[in-house]
Amino acid sequence: MTKRKDIFLIVICWMTYTLAQLGRYSYGANITLIMERFAVGHAYASLPATLFFFAYGVGQILVGFFCHKFNRRLLVAFALAVSGAVNLSIFFGAPFISIKYLWLLNGFAQANLWPAMVFIVKENISAERIEKAGVILATASTGGRFAAIGVCAVFAIDVEKFMYCFLSAGILLLIMATTFLFATGKLKKPEPEKVRAKGRKDPELKPDKKAVILLLLFGEFSLACYAISGGLQSWVPVILKDSYGLSDAFSIFMSVMLPLFTLTSAVITPFLHRKLKNYVLISFLSFVFGAAMITGVMLFLGVHWLLVTVMFTAEAVTMGIIANATTVNVPLTFNGKFNAGFLAGFLNGACYVGAAIATYVLGNIADESGWNDAFILLIAIAAVSALFAAAYLIIQRKSKREYMEYDYDKLD
Repeated sequence: MTKRKDIFLIVICWMTYTLAQLGRYSYGANITLIMERFAVGHAYASLPATLFFFAYGVGQILVGFFCHKFNRRLLVAFALAVSGAVNLSIFFGAPFISIKYLWLLNGFAQANLWPAMVFIVKENISAERIEKAGVILATASTGGRFAAIGVCAVFAIDVEKFMYCFLSAGILLLIMATTFLFATGKLKKPEPEKVRAKGRKDPELKPDKKAVILLLLFGEFSLACYAISGGLQSWVPVILKDSYGLSDAFSIFMSVMLPLFTLTSAVITPFLHRKLKNYVLISFLSFVFGAAMITGVMLFLGVHWLLVTVMFTAEAVTMGIIANATTVNVPLTFNGKFNAGFLAGFLNGACYVGAAIATYVLGNIADESGWNDAFILLIAIAAVSALFAAAYLIIQRKSKREYMEYDYDKLD
């Protein structure tokens, strides 16, 4: 019975977070057509996406602090409903000047989803299935992004048809909100969580200096990897169109390659951890490789769109490895020092703060001096993060202390 319950909960959470991506990327995936429809430039068109990422990032950090105090089921259902309503309002003719505020609201709404759902999984799934649950949940974000951009590519026929992407997102999210609410009605917290909820003090939930340093380091990795991958995700269709004169539909279709192949990150991350047993080392290697890929894009941007797309895809997979390590594996397995909801909110929130800043800054740089300078900024972000990782590894080695001192990679 426990196995069936675990599988059912994992599936419903996966479906929920996958469909949520359609309401999240319905704007960003259509940014070239939005620029054409509303006659705006790169920077102004990127403002709603920037505000979304900012609200989503900051909102997740706040939700991470307080989600353990609220009914997570109601929180998820309400967030889906608000996001669906926002998408419907854009389809039904909200003026462009209001879209940035609507997308800001959408960001705050969707900020509730990941911390609440990770908390639900952590407190309801059996220990022996936690790692598998993490792998499956990790595919929800990239799989959902793939589905969202795919749907948008279907509607990217002209500047009128693409608005149906917002209609699809709105309807599906409202349906999913109702489904999630009723499907999870019988879930119960395990006894340890009930005991804590009654006020008993848990001496293990006291992070010390090393745990805080490690948390901040993972926070920087999260921010940096999404500054790179999130920024590129928003602008790859525009880069392909600007550099090679590809059509809107084809540019969007090629950008589908990014979320499609980043599905592999969910499997690669735990595989690398079993081999290297060190998330900081994994992040260091990933940032170094990521910097090399962006350098390759700079050097070969004028050669052929297929070569550049392959490099963009490799970059997305590499940054996805870091994102999966920090936002999925660590929250589900860092035992005793922080609760899962806080870790999920803080680390995933850091991701989207990075994406918010990068999306707007890259758009401005592209307007002012072209994509080469934008790529230089991304290389610098990867290089600085690699240096942080290297410094931590060197200090740990010199102090002769074990990296896994707190067993956050082991199950309860």
